Amino acid sequence: MSTRPPVVVQPPASDGGRQVTIRGEPTGIAYSLFDVLDLVHRAGLPGEDRAVDDPELIEWLGGGPYDWNGPDTPGTPDAPDMPEPGTPDAPDTPGTANG
Repeated sequence: MSTRPPVVVQPPASDGGRQVTIRGEPTGIAYSLFDVLDLVHRAGLPGEDRAVDDPELIEWLGGGPYDWNGPDTPGTPDAPDMPEPGTPDAPDTPGTANG
């Protein structure tokens, strides 16, 4: 019979935060891998010298240690809408009608 690791990190919420439980107790919301490591350290678990992907220390649900975007949180912001090259509002670009 396998036992659950002491640290469980839930899937990312819509804001990208992930609920962390340590030894079955809700410990906090992590917004980065560093937050998880901080919570592990504060709980007194030997995590600094162990890999974050060590399944005996941390169980990652809904994504691994590098997945922090929730379903409504894009990984990178979209580029602003830019006018088509050659239109009056386009920035000056060499080799175009405006440049």
